[in-house]
Amino acid sequence: MGMLLLFLQILFLQMMAGGLYEDDQIRVQVPASWHMAVDGDGQGVILRKDGYILRLCTGCAQVSGIVGGRFNEIAGLVQPWYREDPVANPSACGRPEIGKTSPQIDRVDLWYRRGDAGGDGCREPSTTATVWYGSYFAERCPPAVSEGHDCGGFFLHNHWLTDGRADDPFDEMVFALTFDTSDPDGLPKKGDRELNEILRDASAIVASVHFKKKG
Repeated sequence: MGMLLLFLQILFLQMMAGGLYEDDQIRVQVPASWHMAVDGDGQGVILRKDGYILRLCTGCAQVSGIVGGRFNEIAGLVQPWYREDPVANPSACGRPEIGKTSPQIDRVDLWYRRGDAGGDGCREPSTTATVWYGSYFAERCPPAVSEGHDCGGFFLHNHWLTDGRADDPFDEMVFALTFDTSDPDGLPKKGDRELNEILRDASAIVASVHFKKKG
């Protein structure tokens, strides 16, 4: 009976429609149109809607040690299909388009068209149409931020977002949006109505995140 109850609790958690998510880094109210599951490894929350996956990974940190990190450190959350050899080139596949999500955060959308310059090594779709190659959220750093200051790049920083400091090298998060496929041919094309709605939804969710100020 106990194991059955545990299974039902896990199943309910995996299928829970919307609700409040909170950990030691963030608090966010998830819309009922998105299904929410807490990451089993304690790395934040996974949100799903119609095949799209929004990860608010509050436990994701870089290992490269360089300011901003490398794209291949977040590629699994943005472009699961990425490259045949993911360590061959740390840059993203696709051309970035940057849009404002909140006063502090931008959404970076990656768009890919077969044969694009710089596409060497990327897993290309068979279509010649422009397809969405995932999105991630990045800090918008003021021009006054000195070079080498750990703001921006592929990782978000709690201290930076709450009080303008970034003095903790392990204080990192990744917010990213992808599609549940391992095949680039399964990705939505640019201009797709559902994709546009998802992008707006994801930005609204991220904009509503409350970042908890640390001592």
